[in-house]
Amino acid sequence: MRGPSGPDPPPSEPNVLLIVVDACRADALGPYGASVFDRRGEPGSDASHRPAETPAAASLAAGGTVFRRAISPAPWTLPSATSLLTGLDPAEHGATSLRYEYDGDRGRRPLQQALSSAGYRTIHLSPKTWIGDWLPQGSGFDRVDEFTGPDHRRFEGGRDVRELSRGVARGPRWYATVIRRALAADAPLRSLGNAAAFKLSEATGDAWLDDVRASERAVRLADERFAEAAANPDGRPFFMYVHLMDPHLPFYVPADHRTDAVRPPGCDDYADERRYLASLMDDLWAIRTGDRRLSPDEVTYLRTRYADEVRYADRAVGRLLDSLNERGLSDRTVVVLTGDHGEHLGERVVASDSRDGAEATERTRDGTERTLLDHQASIRLPLLRVPLVARYPGVFDGGERTDLVQPHYVAETVRALAGLEYDPSRSLLPDDDHRSVARASYEGVVRSHPPDGVPTEKLFRRRRTAVLGRWKLDLVVGDRSGPSESTATTGTVGSAGTGDSARFRASRIDWGANEAETVPLDAIPDDVRTRLEDALGTIDASATDDAESADEGSGGDAAVDRTGSDAGDADERDIPAGVEDRLSQLGYR
Repeated sequence: MRGPSGPDPPPSEPNVLLIVVDACRADALGPYGASVFDRRGEPGSDASHRPAETPAAASLAAGGTVFRRAISPAPWTLPSATSLLTGLDPAEHGATSLRYEYDGDRGRRPLQQALSSAGYRTIHLSPKTWIGDWLPQGSGFDRVDEFTGPDHRRFEGGRDVRELSRGVARGPRWYATVIRRALAADAPLRSLGNAAAFKLSEATGDAWLDDVRASERAVRLADERFAEAAANPDGRPFFMYVHLMDPHLPFYVPADHRTDAVRPPGCDDYADERRYLASLMDDLWAIRTGDRRLSPDEVTYLRTRYADEVRYADRAVGRLLDSLNERGLSDRTVVVLTGDHGEHLGERVVASDSRDGAEATERTRDGTERTLLDHQASIRLPLLRVPLVARYPGVFDGGERTDLVQPHYVAETVRALAGLEYDPSRSLLPDDDHRSVARASYEGVVRSHPPDGVPTEKLFRRRRTAVLGRWKLDLVVGDRSGPSESTATTGTVGSAGTGDSARFRASRIDWGANEAETVPLDAIPDDVRTRLEDALGTIDASATDDAESADEGSGGDAAVDRTGSDAGDADERDIPAGVEDRLSQLGYR
């Protein structure tokens, strides 16, 4: 650890604005110079396939520092956001699919708590999902403003339509269930009115833009908080965490940002498209397991809508930056723009990629190729490489950096700039010598999430990866398909003493194309491979305690339940009803 005398202290503690764009790939933003459509062997020659136009991100990059090689510590929000707020790897903080809560005994206080104790006003603007204040790692903010889209209770006193329809998707059963529950409510007419208002907004397209309206609400709330900071007589600095849900699935985009020339196959208008998206969300688990594959036309559509969503998120970012500037706060505010993780957009897993044998674990049960969508059960580069742009005069004020970093280094960087003790090995400050190997891990899906009957063995496999330079080494723990020839002598490395077999996958990264080509293990230079394997072992040395304690808390076998029918969630923290509904809308259940 280094004390506050490490870097030159700023004239006063800066404000901090941390903007997290959910599911944002690095190659979706203009400053990274690539298009999500320009993938070898993927659909993408049509003129409508262009890089997302992101002028706000470009403007921030022009006045700040672009970190071109940033690797998220996890491929989904809960562990990644916890890392952002603690500066710790998922294996260190313990907030994973095995256990939602940050283990405060393992490391440092979350950033907002440390800054609050140091005199900062701390503000949290986000939807109430995996980053809400219902979890310890999200608690301790002085002010929390949560937004979840349009109102689902138009008539006060009536029941929220989400409560009326819980557990029912659509169709005649939806109407029957909602009417029955509304009539049994304390205010039946108001409850029926809420349901009718929701169905009207759904029919007009209004209710399909929850995330869009949430982003707009975030901007308005942030502007109010900026105004308060500018008028604040005591001069206390602020730390504001803003989490935007665009471009997370499902891809609902307002008309003025929607590329109407591209629609899903068989869809003639936006009403058809909404029905397609609803069906796609129902099919997500089948896509994750490889039982449903995306057609080339579907991939074209999804990549187009994703880029549309990124453009819309960029507009929200631009409004945040404009508001900050208009209030006269820009010059004394550290601004960071990043993503919590990336997104798969129809990448194909094919047999020709399986030169080391490990890729067989990623193909379907009948041996055909898979198409990847969403951000579950994978640690591939498009899920882990995220944008990271920082701006602060005199520190991050121009140019690009190609050193390998991770977005949760932001926490230690902010500690340093705020004059607090910090860890220079996880700092983005130019004079600090941070660690050179990036690490990421995935403990499998949340055990209670797969519906009954989903073949879930591969979904519960633990995955680790380490990156050094252009080399990436993955380790899949719990792969019961047997060791491949290339892993037979090293398959126990990183298996955490569980007795499960382990399988490596080596790859060479093309940073310009945002791709990692599978190569034989012996293609990695020996000294590099040793460092990568050491990093993988470090992940598992920390993660083993979590896996073992989860086993003890749920009867042992629950942690590796493969049926999907008895999920073994006795150790999981209860999720508030509103959060559970929101997660379901986002495809987690």
